Amino acid sequence: MNLTALTLLLTTIAAVTAVWRALPALARPTLPFGTAVPADRADEPVVAEARRTYARRVLVLGVAAAVLAMPLALFMNAEAAVAAATVALIAADTGAYLLAGGAIRKAKRDGGWYSGTRQAVTADLSFRTDPVRVPWPRLVPAAAVLAATAVVGLDRAGSLPDTLPGLGGLDLAGGERVPTGFWTAANPALGQAAVLLVTALALAAIVRARPDLDAARPEATARRYREYLRSLANLGFAVAACVNLTLAGIALRLWELVPPSIPVTAAIVAPLLLAAAAAIRFELRVGAGGHRLPALPGEADEDTGMVQRDDDRHWHLGGFVYINPDDPAFLVHQRVGGSQWTVNLGSPAGRITGLILAAIILSALAITALEALGISGA
Repeated sequence: MNLTALTLLLTTIAAVTAVWRALPALARPTLPFGTAVPADRADEPVVAEARRTYARRVLVLGVAAAVLAMPLALFMNAEAAVAAATVALIAADTGAYLLAGGAIRKAKRDGGWYSGTRQAVTADLSFRTDPVRVPWPRLVPAAAVLAATAVVGLDRAGSLPDTLPGLGGLDLAGGERVPTGFWTAANPALGQAAVLLVTALALAAIVRARPDLDAARPEATARRYREYLRSLANLGFAVAACVNLTLAGIALRLWELVPPSIPVTAAIVAPLLLAAAAAIRFELRVGAGGHRLPALPGEADEDTGMVQRDDDRHWHLGGFVYINPDDPAFLVHQRVGGSQWTVNLGSPAGRITGLILAAIILSALAITALEALGISGA
């Protein structure tokens, strides 16, 4: 294993560990580890202990993954080693997350945390009659980057060499060269178009999805949720522009319009780092559903006497999966982490989507396993 491969392996393990370590802190206080609890139970000792135990387990798993992956990488190529270590670590961290959620659910059940409470759900019809508008003009930067990349690509198409670089290594100069063809040469621009389309469709669906409001404070949470959706839409388009900038840089390198070097690689990666920083800032200032936004005068006193209904029976795998045949919603706000969304696998459209996603995930895992064993279709 060379230094580049070792750096990539350890960096990936560190990134996965950091994300899973931060995941519980991104969720709303009333949804620790995907488990619904009343607001006055969010600071129970068992919840704090579950957080501490989970944090220790994630750190131990990260160290163990690094220690075990390095000798494993001696028997397989670097890319397969990174993929195998990542999949194994994510699976182990998921297990730690489920154990933490299980401990809280047991304490909630044994302690009767919802006993004597008035459970309810709330709806705000103004989200239908006066929905949050998607700021479509903010899609222009990402579209402009795509257009510029396409223009450069069309100009370069007639003079491309017979083979294109493999883009391996930190300087994007390693790896076997590949035959020039439409799909190989146009891949970055096609990726940009996909980013543009997926971002637009996802945001259009999200702003129309059912809002996640608190039955105890419906007015305050509705206001925060509106601000959350506006901020999320702005963030989504900004991230799309950053991703397209990185893909534009990859295109320039693939078409050999810029030389291979570490500074060029750094410039290509920089927009992604900027997007990550913007996403972190969003989660810290706005949070899932806008729960981190400051309250307006008088909002802190709002209390209907209700608590949000305990619907844990519809959530599975620690809040990653939602299955409710009686809920017509297709897209719902996920319980895990911050601003993630998932589909209702209990709805007909959700079941079809789930099957497609499962097929994609299983195919990716199979490819990773084959590469780890040194088996390929070539």
